Amino acid sequence: MAKKKPETKLCKHCKTEIPYDAKVCPNCRKRVKGGMAKWIVIAIIVIVLLMMIVSSGSDGDSGGSVTKVGTVGDAASSVSSEASEAEDAAASESAASEGAAAEVQTEYHVGDILMDGDMKIVYMSSGIYSEDNEYLQPEEGYQYIYLQFAFENQSNTDDASVSYYSFDGYADGYSVDMYYGGDDDLSATLSAGRSTSGYIYFTVPEDAQEIEVEYTTNYFTEDKITFLYEGEQDSGYVLEGTTEATADAFAVGDIIEAGGLTITYLSCEVDTSDSDYDQPTGGYHYITCTFEFENTGDSDEYISIYDFDCYADGLTCTQKYYREDALSATISSGHKAQGTVTFEVPDDAAVVEVEYLTNYWTSNRIVFSCND
Repeated sequence: MAKKKPETKLCKHCKTEIPYDAKVCPNCRKRVKGGMAKWIVIAIIVIVLLMMIVSSGSDGDSGGSVTKVGTVGDAASSVSSEASEAEDAAASESAASEGAAAEVQTEYHVGDILMDGDMKIVYMSSGIYSEDNEYLQPEEGYQYIYLQFAFENQSNTDDASVSYYSFDGYADGYSVDMYYGGDDDLSATLSAGRSTSGYIYFTVPEDAQEIEVEYTTNYFTEDKITFLYEGEQDSGYVLEGTTEATADAFAVGDIIEAGGLTITYLSCEVDTSDSDYDQPTGGYHYITCTFEFENTGDSDEYISIYDFDCYADGLTCTQKYYREDALSATISSGHKAQGTVTFEVPDDAAVVEVEYLTNYWTSNRIVFSCND
C-alpha cells in the first residue's frame, strides 16, 4: 500500500506544525525542508547512485555489497578518517577472514562497522528520544526512538549522498512513521574523504517487541540492510576529523575560471542572525561567504546555495537559510550574480572549507578556505 502524504510537517527552526508543502514557515518566516528542496536532494541521490552503478560495472567491482568489517573497539576496525592505507588493508583482511557468513549478513547491531563500497558506516548508538516541546509529544502508548550513525566517504574521487529518506522503520512487522522533530538529522553530501554523523527518529509503540530499521543501499536494485533497535545502547565511537587543509584551496580575493563561469571569492566572515529562531548551537558560530558569478559562456547558468557544502576538520556543517541575499540565480550569457552561503561551524574547528560543486557527473569541486 502506498504511503499517504502527510498533511503537516515540523519547522526545524521554531518547532511548530506547518503545512507539508510550505517552503517558508508562516510562523518564523524561515526557509524549511520539504517541497522542492526535498526533490532536489532526492534527484542528487539518484544521480550519484546512477554514477556509482555505472562506475562499479566498468571496473569489475562486486556491485557495492555491504560487508561487516568489525565492531567498535576491535583493533582492525578502528579506522578513522585519518587512517593509513595499511590500517584500511588490515580492516579488509579482517572482513575476509569472517568467511562466507559475513558476506550474507543483513542484520546489524550497535557498534557494527560496515563497508558499502567506499562508504564506511558505523552504527553508533540508539535509545529513546525525549522531546522538550510539550506540544510535540507522542500519542499515548507511543514513544520516539533514535538511531545514530556515522558515514565516512573513503573514496578518493567520488561524491556520496546520505539521507534519512533512505531509512524505513518497522515495529513488530508494521511500518512506523519517521519523526522529524529531532536535532542533527542525517542528511549530507560527502565529497571524497569527508564524513558526517547524525540521527534518524521514529515513532513506535511503547510495547513493541521487535523494532527494525531498513536502510536502502541501492535504489535501483532495492538492496537493503537492517539495523536492529535494542534499546539504550552506545558503542562509544567518536567520529574523528582531519585538520589537513586542501592543498589547492582558494582564498578570499581569488578569481577562478570554471568552464563558462568566472567566480570571485569576495569574503568570508563570522555572521549573526537577528532572529530568535536562528541562533547557533552552543559551541558553534555562523560564517557567511560571499561570491560573485559571471557567465562568460554561451548558455544560461543556474547558481544555487544547494551547490555548496561546508566541512570543519573534514566533518559536514549545517547550512543556514536566514539571509535574504542567499545565492540563487539563473544567469544568462554576459551577466553576473552575487550572493552568500551561510553555515554553522564549531568554535574550535582548525580547518573550515566551503566546496562548490561544478559538475554532478564528475564530482568536480572548487574548494574555498574559510580560515584567516
